[in-house]
Amino acid sequence: MTEESEPAVKRQKRISPLAKANKQAFKAARSRAEKTSQQIVEAKEIRTQFKDIHERAVESQVEQGPLVPVEAQMEIEDDDWVYQSVDEETLRELSHRVVLQTSAGKRKVLFETQNLNEAMDCAARIVEFSDGCVLVETVDP
Repeated sequence: MTEESEPAVKRQKRISPLAKANKQAFKAARSRAEKTSQQIVEAKEIRTQFKDIHERAVESQVEQGPLVPVEAQMEIEDDDWVYQSVDEETLRELSHRVVLQTSAGKRKVLFETQNLNEAMDCAARIVEFSDGCVLVETVDP
């Protein structure tokens, strides 16, 4: 009996269709869980980077102090620099200013004119395109 004999009944490996489906479902679930874990790690890294940037911005703002709005002194039109400068005589001739008041209550001086008719004409045109209120005020000497 030195020879090994084969068993009388051959074992067959049978996997039911339901077991196959479960195996595939678990494999897919593990894959999705791994991807989700990776996305969570990446999101935490991004959140940390954003927190660092935000802290630096706040520190910079504190060091900088309050900001003051500054009107543009120059504009660029078709590769040409247009400087905004007005002499004192022209400034003395201005009598009315056109002011835009938004629905949020903020006021912005748009420009000043030499007389009431010009200011009213410009204000009437602006009202057509703006959702705010356009005011015409006299310029105090």
